[in-house]
Amino acid sequence: MVTTPPGRFRIGALAKRVGVSETLLRAWELRYGLLTPVRTTGGYRMYGPEDERRARAMAEARAEGVPAADAAARILADDRAQAPTGPGPRPPTSSEEVARLRAELETAMTAFDTGSMHDTIDRAFAALSVETTIREVLLPFLVSVGAGWQMGDFDVADEHFASDVVRGRLAALAAGPGSRTGPLVLLACPPKESHDIALKAFEVVLQRAGWRTRYLGPHTPLASVEVAVEVVNPDVVVLAGTARAVFELPDHAVEIVRRIAGSARLLLAGAGADDDLAASWGGELLSGDPISAAQLLVRRGGPVAEDEAPGA
Repeated sequence: MVTTPPGRFRIGALAKRVGVSETLLRAWELRYGLLTPVRTTGGYRMYGPEDERRARAMAEARAEGVPAADAAARILADDRAQAPTGPGPRPPTSSEEVARLRAELETAMTAFDTGSMHDTIDRAFAALSVETTIREVLLPFLVSVGAGWQMGDFDVADEHFASDVVRGRLAALAAGPGSRTGPLVLLACPPKESHDIALKAFEVVLQRAGWRTRYLGPHTPLASVEVAVEVVNPDVVVLAGTARAVFELPDHAVEIVRRIAGSARLLLAGAGADDDLAASWGGELLSGDPISAAQLLVRRGGPVAEDEAPGA
């Protein structure tokens, strides 16, 4: 039985209070960050008065014909404008706080405590930006878990559990096309690549900047990527791989990649790619961590120049 904290209610109750569907509330939460629930130890989302106020304002704006994205942006901007100024608690952005968040994730992971992992991620998103949380907390956490597994400090079950939770949160952030009108990007991992969380993080940043995406994920046959290119006609195609072996392709597959590069701007990403390989395929190298690389791509509206790459 779930015990509801005082002043909090679950999404069904919120939907009844506001007069909209649970599905619509979830969309407003995932696409626009309009609602900020807390989680119980069992992983249940609990909403409060501020969530109800913003949801009512959103429903009223939509009834007046205001586009959802514009309405959400206005409501959140009004909240920021009304926030107290002057001395007061600052968002935890220190390296010590980031390290603490990672340590909390590790503790929750080893206990297979889904609720605590979600709670820690929720607090990180609330204290930091989504981009900073992904770059400084979630991705380094997964890297450390992978290294710990290789050294025998963690079991494979730990790594799988942590990856599944983080992948789920990133997928929730990239949940649907919304009202985006920016360039269209097709994202895929070659057939030998099973690790796609960094590519999903890259997608989240692009979507939050208004870019449109089509995500094919891990182990994607290159012939299928080519078919998708023909169907959706993307502006950019990103192929990501964590090791050089991922990009070691037979001649017929290389020819497919070169045809793709002739139809759209091709970017290679991940530790397995380099400038020479990208150039030989008619593409360009997308360097840097996924978040910084996506931000630079958005800022330029195209591929990242070498002298603008992170760390250059």
